[in-house]
Amino acid sequence: MQKKGKFYGIGVGPGDPELLTLKGKRLLEAADCIATPKTRGEAASTALRIVAQFIAGKPLLELVLPMTHDKEQLNQAWAEGARAVMRRLDAGEDVAFITLGDASLFSTLMYIFRPIKAAGYAWELVPGITAPSAAAARLGIGLADGTEDLAILAATADLQKVEQTIANHTNTVLMKGAGHWPAIEEILRRQGVLDKTAAVERCTMENERVFEDVGDMPEDLSYFLTAIIRKGL
Repeated sequence: MQKKGKFYGIGVGPGDPELLTLKGKRLLEAADCIATPKTRGEAASTALRIVAQFIAGKPLLELVLPMTHDKEQLNQAWAEGARAVMRRLDAGEDVAFITLGDASLFSTLMYIFRPIKAAGYAWELVPGITAPSAAAARLGIGLADGTEDLAILAATADLQKVEQTIANHTNTVLMKGAGHWPAIEEILRRQGVLDKTAAVERCTMENERVFEDVGDMPEDLSYFLTAIIRKGL
């Protein structure tokens, strides 16, 4: 009977290949197959570019996962992706699925991993450095001190939730908020925390931009934007 392979979910960090963990690098080099998410028409995923030097020549399993809010379409893509990985596992291959940042924070990896775990395959998740941690380091600030609390929010749609979250927490991290930044900036002004907010775009990636003053942000912000609001500063 064919021995089944093991699934590895590996967070590859925010962008700089040197921020990949030693364990993540070792497991990528040992894996039989590298699974990587991509959107339709995307040449290569950001996660794949980060680890390219460590996986040269390895077979790739590219899983097309669309950028959409259509739940039915997403569920179908996640289910198909999980089945594609399980076919490799059934063939005895160890599969390393790579994800930007960390697997546990706003990661597509979890939607692929859960049915694999539920089906009883061997697995291991390897944490990676998150965008909030990388941005805080780049700005030279802490995410939370002492008794402060911290909220992390994907600021992609519900601006009322963004406003409530900022109001109810000492510190807040807003991720992926570029598409709504003018409205978010107005929220920050209303709450009197604009001068307590800083942001990093494409943190540790090529073309990184640091905004210690977010009062006049440019219009060409990318999806990879992380803003940190610290009321105690």
